[in-house]
Amino acid sequence: MFKYFFIVVFFYCSIAVCQDTRSISGLITDVSGKPVSFASVYIKGSNMSTMANENGYYKLNAAPGEYTLIFRFVGYKSLEMQINVKNSLKLDIGLQKEIYTLDEVTITQTNEDPANEIIRNIISKRKYLRATPSYECDVYTKGVQKLISAPKRIMGENVEKALHLDTNRRGILYQSETLSKLYFKYPNRKEIMLASKVAGDKQGFSFNRASDLQINFYDNTIQWTALGNQKFVSPVADNAFHYYDFQLIGTIVENGHEVEKIKVTPKGKYVPAFKGYIYVLKGDGRLYSVDLYLTEQSKINFVDTLHISQHYNEVQKAYWVPSDITITFKGKVLGFTFAGYFTGLYSNYIPNPSFASNFFGDEIIRIDKGVNKFDSDWWDKARPVPLTLDEEDNYYSKDLFDKKSQSKPYRDSVQRETNKFKPIRYALVGQRIENVHTNSYWYFYPLHNTVFYNTVEGWGVRLRARYVKSLGLRRSVEFEPNFRYGFASKTTNANAELTFRVDTLHHASFSFRGGSDFLDLNNRGTVNLFYNTLTTLFEGRNYLKLFRSKFAAFSAQSEVLNGLMVNGGVEIAKRIPMRNSSFASIFDRTSKMTTSNNPLDPTSEADIFPINNAFSVEAKLSYTFGQHYTTRPDGKVYEQARLPTIMMDYRKGIPGVLKSVVDYDFISADIFQDKIPTGLWGYSSFYISAGKFLNTESLYYPDMHHFTGNQTAIYNPLFPNFHFLDFYAYTTNDKFLEVHYEHNFAGRFLSKIPIVRKMKLEEIVGGAYLTQPLLSYHEAYVGLQRLVFRLDYGMSWSPGRRAYRAFRLFYGF
Repeated sequence: MFKYFFIVVFFYCSIAVCQDTRSISGLITDVSGKPVSFASVYIKGSNMSTMANENGYYKLNAAPGEYTLIFRFVGYKSLEMQINVKNSLKLDIGLQKEIYTLDEVTITQTNEDPANEIIRNIISKRKYLRATPSYECDVYTKGVQKLISAPKRIMGENVEKALHLDTNRRGILYQSETLSKLYFKYPNRKEIMLASKVAGDKQGFSFNRASDLQINFYDNTIQWTALGNQKFVSPVADNAFHYYDFQLIGTIVENGHEVEKIKVTPKGKYVPAFKGYIYVLKGDGRLYSVDLYLTEQSKINFVDTLHISQHYNEVQKAYWVPSDITITFKGKVLGFTFAGYFTGLYSNYIPNPSFASNFFGDEIIRIDKGVNKFDSDWWDKARPVPLTLDEEDNYYSKDLFDKKSQSKPYRDSVQRETNKFKPIRYALVGQRIENVHTNSYWYFYPLHNTVFYNTVEGWGVRLRARYVKSLGLRRSVEFEPNFRYGFASKTTNANAELTFRVDTLHHASFSFRGGSDFLDLNNRGTVNLFYNTLTTLFEGRNYLKLFRSKFAAFSAQSEVLNGLMVNGGVEIAKRIPMRNSSFASIFDRTSKMTTSNNPLDPTSEADIFPINNAFSVEAKLSYTFGQHYTTRPDGKVYEQARLPTIMMDYRKGIPGVLKSVVDYDFISADIFQDKIPTGLWGYSSFYISAGKFLNTESLYYPDMHHFTGNQTAIYNPLFPNFHFLDFYAYTTNDKFLEVHYEHNFAGRFLSKIPIVRKMKLEEIVGGAYLTQPLLSYHEAYVGLQRLVFRLDYGMSWSPGRRAYRAFRLFYGF
């Protein structure tokens, strides 16, 4: 922690030193007077630099003295200017379009465009270039997202009022800045965020991350997870010639270097590739700058156009590093038209520093407490890129609104509006009741989770609510009461769960549960109560089989080392078998199809087990190899796992304790990983689980090992669920092996089909295998996915049984 303390102290001191400076400011335009947004400005021979803002205005602080200023932006001829700084200086600059000279070249079948040889030269050095040099530097980032137009209302809500827009329904939705230290040694990077500012949220932390703006075009592929699963081929990737055509536009001399401009064009309209220009140091095979676009044809999601402008500077002889990057975007969704940008400015490079052997660990970003406490005056001195007038006004208005929103009268009015009961909203998503003064809320589950039907209880109501209260930094308490009544069975159940989250940094919590409830005989709880209501009433298929449990339980979990999670629990329960009490159905023919509550004997109402008491304990240990994470003041956030997770589970039924009659030992081991990247071929996921009962002296159906089955048309595609597996038929009290595999091709094939490719669908293939001593099961499926919608078609088969084929549908938010 001391090293972070000294970094912050040095950061403060550097700001203080900069106060004895003079400002150099002005407007950067082209020859027609149009502002050149995000142009680079830096002092030659130093680490001092800035960028123009969106309106072309720049500001740079320097001590009195003589300097050479360099103004630069892709597509324009760089400009050097000698200045003598005595007092603050206003300096407007006009940049001219670049003019490249091209030696005459005759291109034939045997004499290709000279750009191809330049690209081959870069590719031959690519692995060296992407890793050199290692460095540490300061990074300033800014992100702005604007709403250009919007509908008047959506889902009954006034858009202008809800999003704090002007009368034309325009405004800045998101605005934030950060200052960070960034450390890089390929393939590792680490970021320490030193300051963060978010418009209208003094307690929040910026979504801008310097690490996310570290786009390395020397990598084979580039991906933004926020834009979907698609990866894009770099113009200098190993296989670049399969995706691009190259054309040398010409050569120009800039800052003493000969720079070659190369036009890059995708070989087809719908290939995952950029279009635009790259600028290369002649004879050196290094990128000097890039000016590249992605469009909707490239299969990006959520935005229509993405533009990347990146410059490189030489920090030492032959060591070129990014000096700045700007990513602009625009798009339209659900009637909302938006645009925005993220920009990063890199300075104070130290190339090839000496890093301790353990410096680059699993923590890739650290955001310490206090980074969001700096006021506007501090930011006015610290930020290297000036705000636009709109951005200044947005900070001012959002800060005023934030201050107003903290007043008791305003918070009370917002609370009254939020807590108004709206039947349609309640039916679809539930009702939330806020108490802003105690930092707590109640949530009442929606109607489709409240009213149900099944053959054991008949029509019933299930009143569930969740209470959440913050107890301070990294601590909270949750309380969830549950009341359930079945009208045909005339049974009342009530239970509650109390959870204390004591340390979100280590995901530490403990819970108490107790009461009575109807539970699924499959202890994986795979039968959805709402879907079972529909299938029972309309199809006569009462999939859900229930028993009653009167229970008390305790559980706890904590991360003891990064990636190593330990959890365990103990439960005492009285289990009571149940029988059907109602056979209602919408159609007479389907009412005759209902089965008993005994999944092993659908024609008999015989109890599947006797009334019994069960005392059990369970312990789980899971470890994710190389788990990267971000540390925030409010907790720890895991990044996408790069390596598999292994998990061990041990469960034991203990006889004699509180009249318990169970006596068994169960052990299992799992290994799994989600979304393993496979380049342009998408990603794979796998899950393997094996287990065995070591002792089966005394156990009952609820104690056996169950599987996540599915027999309904609407399913949960959360990997690794089965698509077609019977909910209860494969339950075992012996050994088992379960295997799942799924691959998402991210549109690799469908993007080649006219018309279809415009839908931006992703192809999915997968399968599963299950075996236990008495039965085995196989399934395979293909699917199409678009954002939150997914449709699968597949088949399942077992030895001696006919293959079953069906569609499965999922949609959700």
